[in-house]
Amino acid sequence: MNFIYDTYSHIGTRRNNQDSYTVCWGRNGFAAAVADGLGGYIGGEIASKLFVDEFESAFESEGFDLVQTYDEANEIIIDAQEQYNNRMKTTAASVWVDKSQTLVANVGDSRVYAFKHGEIVFQSTDHSVAQMCVDSGEITPDMIRIHEDRCILTRSLGGKAEVAVDISRLENTDYDSLLLCSDGFWEHVFESEMCSALKQSQTPQQWLEKMVECRERRVADDNDNNTAVVIMLGEG
Repeated sequence: MNFIYDTYSHIGTRRNNQDSYTVCWGRNGFAAAVADGLGGYIGGEIASKLFVDEFESAFESEGFDLVQTYDEANEIIIDAQEQYNNRMKTTAASVWVDKSQTLVANVGDSRVYAFKHGEIVFQSTDHSVAQMCVDSGEITPDMIRIHEDRCILTRSLGGKAEVAVDISRLENTDYDSLLLCSDGFWEHVFESEMCSALKQSQTPQQWLEKMVECRERRVADDNDNNTAVVIMLGEG
């Protein structure tokens, strides 16, 4: 398989960008990750960078394991909390593609979407109070974007000594494109717009540019950091 991708990260109107991302390839295949430091805690940018650094380091090692990588990143962040005397936390979402399958991992409300022929075939599940309201039938999935408790997370890296990581397995033939993004991105780009932009695009750059245009038309004057990694897969 071959991979073509593009990346985007913007500070929004915040004082600093607490999002981090990476794209990796090598003997373990291909992987990408997005992390979003929690804005309500000092050091969110440090927490997200610590996750990305650990992700990159683990990917280069033999026996790369996604769950173990998240566990070790969680320990590193908790240790850093003592060092910096704060409660830094981060979300994280990632994909790992090897010859046999694709693994998706996520904690928090950064998301992974998989598409085939311009339609969504997989979406990771947020760990948030708003998602719990969806699960209980109180609101529809689209209402997460405007729910008053959307930013209250039920899981994060740095939140507890042990973190529960959601792992999903996809066949490599199940999809042809991937989107990883922080909540500052998907909050202002609807799923229908992701699909429409993809159908009109021949390259990751075109797809990402069209989605960013959608976001900029909708975003308010006060808006969050926003980050996205887009990937298109082909035979090779």
